[in-house]
Amino acid sequence: VGDHAIRVRASDGCGNFDVQIIEFCVTADKSPTPICIQTLTVTLMNDGNGGGMAAIWASDFIASPIEDCFGNVVDKYSLYRSSEAGTAGFTPVAGVLGIDDIDCDDFDNGTVNVRVYAFDDNGSTPDYCEVIVEVQDNMGWCDGSTGDLSGLIATQNNENVAGVEVNLTSSDGMDQSVMTLANGTYTFSDLPLNADYTVQPVFDAPFNPQNVLASDLVAGIGQILGTAPFASAYQFVAADVNQDASFDVFDILAGQRCILGLDEGFAGGNWFMLEAGTSINMSNPYAEAFPEVFNANDLQGSVTADFVAVEKMNLTGATGRTAQLLNVDDVQLESGQLRTIVLDGAQVAGFQGTIELAAGLELISAEIVGEGGLNLNRAGEGMIGVLVRTPSQTPPASGNAERSGGLVVLEVRATTAGKVSDLISLSDAVVVREGVALNGTSNSLDLAFNSDFAPATAQNALYQNTPNPVVNTTSISFELAVAGPATLTVQDAAGRLVKTVKIDAVAGLNQVELEDFGAAGAYSYTLVSGDFTATRQMIIE
Repeated sequence: VGDHAIRVRASDGCGNFDVQIIEFCVTADKSPTPICIQTLTVTLMNDGNGGGMAAIWASDFIASPIEDCFGNVVDKYSLYRSSEAGTAGFTPVAGVLGIDDIDCDDFDNGTVNVRVYAFDDNGSTPDYCEVIVEVQDNMGWCDGSTGDLSGLIATQNNENVAGVEVNLTSSDGMDQSVMTLANGTYTFSDLPLNADYTVQPVFDAPFNPQNVLASDLVAGIGQILGTAPFASAYQFVAADVNQDASFDVFDILAGQRCILGLDEGFAGGNWFMLEAGTSINMSNPYAEAFPEVFNANDLQGSVTADFVAVEKMNLTGATGRTAQLLNVDDVQLESGQLRTIVLDGAQVAGFQGTIELAAGLELISAEIVGEGGLNLNRAGEGMIGVLVRTPSQTPPASGNAERSGGLVVLEVRATTAGKVSDLISLSDAVVVREGVALNGTSNSLDLAFNSDFAPATAQNALYQNTPNPVVNTTSISFELAVAGPATLTVQDAAGRLVKTVKIDAVAGLNQVELEDFGAAGAYSYTLVSGDFTATRQMIIE
């Protein structure tokens, strides 16, 4: 590059000659020509709209680096379709790094001709190389046919479930996610054929205390004990809340904690999405894992993938009817008086709710007789969450034909004078109210205040031990109409005496703690006090 001169000497055959000096200048007006791969193959992928697409880049075509006249490496390239670059007046510019609209039209033509331009730093005119791009459609994106996956998500009672996240994964990596509509449906459209797909719904709904109630726990206990087996296969799916392929007392306890508000929900979510049409063996329901995904292999068209949304521990799906009653003695309390208030579910298989104490009552202690639990987190505000169910759902003991349900026993101190009926009430503040009838139906729950009571009407009653089955210790409660000595004996299945406890019993509610039973098995316990005798059964594990 620069000014140069050459000397030209010419002569003829006669001895004549002449010399001429010719001056010339070399300038860097043109960039070097890029060294390119002459042919490149590109494969279309799904464009998401029922067709194919691909992108190519100028750097894909450079076979080796080049230098300008000054020894500088050229590293600026642009890529154009030859159909565009060949038009009159076209001027390439640096920075057009690729072409991103290779599509099915290019596949139909078979090839695309492109130019790769090189730009140096001297402002020279860019030079180019011509390259042929072969377009392939190995997955058939351009054949004009696609498939779809769609379905309905509803409960076993055919209630459509909206807002379920449905995830689609595919063998070509084109994963998608949609939400079910108000009618419970979802659709994945324009899916490439011949690929494999997996559909998995996920429902991250919070625990609903209006749906999972004491009646569900009563139904679950009936299945465990064999006294009221499940009638639907979906109940087995709903019952296994901890997803350990079994249904036992640990699932009941997990449901109890959620109902009482001690846990926000079940571990692993509050719903299970079961592939519709799944056959469940009622005699051995947990032999195989419940399928929660749908697989569509080698998709060839439109496929339906429905799911059944099963709410964990919602075993009954019942709605409220006639109110079940807890009986309470309505007495006049004087300021400073200590009093035991008993909420008696004599004809209730189970109940739950929030006991609210007015400002005139101070809670000293609270306990239940039966199986269940208490939530005392807001007891300082006068609100006690309770869940009680009849121990083991066994028939009433002899001598106690009127009793079937459990009790809540409150020790209180009156800070102002007033009647019990004015100082205690039920609400849904901590635990939603429900009363479970003896036939297992779900109902509302109210208090029945008895103002016409007398000590002589008190009943003799022996209650089921809790917990039952027994692991280490158990508690046995009983009521006596008249204070006096009582004897509690425990016998094994062969009738052998295992334990004897002498009790100085009071009129009203009494409680005895027992432990150290010996071998596991079936046992009975008998209470004798005066003319009253009653026997119940228990299991030692």
